[in-house]
Amino acid sequence: MRNIWAVAYKEFIQISRDRRTLLLLILMPMMQLMIYGYGINTDVKHLPTYVYDQDRSYLSRRLINSFTQSDYFTVKVQATSLQELYKALDKGWAQSALVIPPDFAENLVKKKTAQVQLLIDGTDSTPANVALNSSQALVNAFMQSEKLIPVQVFPIDFRPRLWYNPDLKSTYFMLPGLIGLVLQFLVPMITATAIVREKERGNIEQLLVTPIKPYQLIIGKIIPYIVIGMVITSSIIAIMHYLFMVPIRGSVITLFFLSSIFLVVCLGIGLWASTVADNQQQASQIVMFFAMPSILLSGFIFPTAAMPAWIRGISYMIPMTYFLKIVRGIVLKGMGFFDLLDQVWPLCLMATVVIIFSIRRFSKRMA
Repeated sequence: MRNIWAVAYKEFIQISRDRRTLLLLILMPMMQLMIYGYGINTDVKHLPTYVYDQDRSYLSRRLINSFTQSDYFTVKVQATSLQELYKALDKGWAQSALVIPPDFAENLVKKKTAQVQLLIDGTDSTPANVALNSSQALVNAFMQSEKLIPVQVFPIDFRPRLWYNPDLKSTYFMLPGLIGLVLQFLVPMITATAIVREKERGNIEQLLVTPIKPYQLIIGKIIPYIVIGMVITSSIIAIMHYLFMVPIRGSVITLFFLSSIFLVVCLGIGLWASTVADNQQQASQIVMFFAMPSILLSGFIFPTAAMPAWIRGISYMIPMTYFLKIVRGIVLKGMGFFDLLDQVWPLCLMATVVIIFSIRRFSKRMA
């Protein structure tokens, strides 16, 4: 045990002297939090909108006000011609354009059908769908508020209700998953490059001629990175909760315990990459090879249910797929350990397999 702690102490000293690694450990989680917390926002609101009101009646103004007062549309310009609207949509100055014909109020007063057109820029499907659905709801609400249609009584009283994230804030979805993203990318990277750097300098061979066994060397070298991973997890959770006001509804102890299991998987990947790579550049490329599918196929951004069956089968072999469900279940839903057993046991199996395989390969390589 003394040999393991001696190697771990040596690794802590080496990390503290490596300024580039320290900057990476400190700045990368902070930058990721700022980017995903502030920069990446899937809550589509305040779409820039041009309006061409040819009627200029009190009803047309009230219709425009219903769009302006909503959070989804922001009226930028009162256009004077259709060509101005078309140019704004072509140039990207507007994502939607409301066209009100000159006989709008007259037709409504005479109980005739009044036509209103909303032109939507469909190059980006997400804001286009928001504009389409919200505009239909706004027009229906306008017709009922102006008593243009009678209040209808439907045979089914349908009342949908949002759980866990009632305001549909994208930060509630993105930031808990950021724990898995940072650990998946950063921990294998620093582990693999640190061990490969030792091989390049010939330090490992010098350690092996001392009275220390290969498994003691491996355990001693990964202990500092376990500590670093837990510090990163703690910092992300603290910033997520206190800066972005993401509620943590479950047990923090359970979250840390299950994060440590995922951390072991990440360490195993980094250890395996160090046995394959001959230099630090190769180690970084191998880690990136595993990190990119984890981002795209794990459900961090895109839901796995929307993927084809064969792609979904690949996602089940990615550790981050299970960890994302664990961290979001604890943070957003308040789930406990036994509620998450379906996700915990595959993660434990992966941790056991990858760490045993990596240690054996590392020992064989060193021998």
